[in-house]
Amino acid sequence: MSTFLAKLTAAVRRNNSLLCVGLDPDPYQFPAHFPAVVDAEALVSWGRRLIEQTADLVCCYKPNAAFYEQFGAAGWEALRQTIAAVPHDIPVILDAKRGDIGSTATAYARAAFEVLGADAVTVSPYLGRDAVAPFLAYPGKAVFVLAHTSNPSAAAIQELPTGEDCGQPLYARVVQEASAWGGPEQVAFVVGATQPPALAHVRSLLGDAAYWILAPGVGAQGGDLAAALAAGLDRRGSGLIVPVSRHVIYAADPRSAASALRNDINRHRAAHSLPSAPPVSSLILALHAAGCVQFGDFTLASGKRSPIYLDLRRLSGDPALLRQAAAAYAALLAPLQYERLAAVPYAALPIATAVALAVNKPLIYPRKEVKAHGTGQAIEGIYAAGERVAVVEDLVTTGGSVLTAVNTLRAAGLAVNDVVVLVDREQGGAQALAAAGCRLHAAFTLSQIVDTLEAVGRVSAQQAADVRRYLRESA
Repeated sequence: MSTFLAKLTAAVRRNNSLLCVGLDPDPYQFPAHFPAVVDAEALVSWGRRLIEQTADLVCCYKPNAAFYEQFGAAGWEALRQTIAAVPHDIPVILDAKRGDIGSTATAYARAAFEVLGADAVTVSPYLGRDAVAPFLAYPGKAVFVLAHTSNPSAAAIQELPTGEDCGQPLYARVVQEASAWGGPEQVAFVVGATQPPALAHVRSLLGDAAYWILAPGVGAQGGDLAAALAAGLDRRGSGLIVPVSRHVIYAADPRSAASALRNDINRHRAAHSLPSAPPVSSLILALHAAGCVQFGDFTLASGKRSPIYLDLRRLSGDPALLRQAAAAYAALLAPLQYERLAAVPYAALPIATAVALAVNKPLIYPRKEVKAHGTGQAIEGIYAAGERVAVVEDLVTTGGSVLTAVNTLRAAGLAVNDVVVLVDREQGGAQALAAAGCRLHAAFTLSQIVDTLEAVGRVSAQQAADVRRYLRESA
């Protein structure tokens, strides 16, 4: 048996698509698309034509149960036959928004999965886990839990503050609760494309876990496709299903409309995907050309003398170079598990901001000094105890400033195991961090900088030798 997630993953890859076509037969509003007498045969023929025109352009289909149920027994039979008409390798999400408890929920689950043959179903979490458990009892099937819907008045309830400090909206609490009901193979979420801030918040709550989000609202409801994709896509440029109904199914040419939408989605996906890290040598040469790497006789913050100086604050004055550096950080972060980034104050703040945008993760930072006014927070930004944080610094020498930041973050209950930097000066920082339980991830070392610049004639052999001697003596 092919699971919902397996079907979805394969269809996304095979059709290069995150587009979901919603099947909402509505002869009352669109009579020109249906015969005078709408029976089961007419509804099935209508749906089959749309499926045949778009099956190579979509990742799934989403029939809305209400539009079929309005026709009574004929509509129910048409819904069953329409789902059966979908190719076996394309999943079907039944949009039914079921939500009840005990034997009632079990009956709903039986109808959705055994009678109708859907692969997934939308469910309401309002009654709690036991209202969803009967659906999760079906191996290979999935539920899409309503988190923040696309209708205008949704915020009146779904954004109600919750928690002891009333700092968390209800929809966020739903996501946190429901993600514990099952893994990404069984649980997904519905967040309206009309709510980009909520989409971004949910994506940040889910972290790197491969939970899918269904984002209705593009098209007739006015959702902005670009904003929704920017907010809801994961760092791989995936994880977001874009369902569109009327804009496709009632278009003069449904196939052309679906194709145009898929292509539009893919253009935004390409722009969103993590940039490839530039070759190390290319970035080193660019840093040197921008004055971020200088040779001479310098006094460091520690009071020690150095024949080389790194001024990475200059990155913020060169947007193109800053993007290259952010891409290098993104490559370091790609295999790591974390919910938030934390910048070491203050040189790393502009760099970490660029990195946060590149990886679509929220950013916090520990203050060097706690304010005596306002909130008096030691850490700026939104976070919750227990979250995993990856620390961003421009470079590391002995590791002292990084460890100060790590200690502040850990004192707030955050888990810190990884530190990412552009440059490791190779002067004990990695060892000091390791002793504190942190792994250092560096784009390159000071030795690599010197080797690269000497190889292309940017520095003399004597300058390179001076730096290497300095590194040996300060190790």
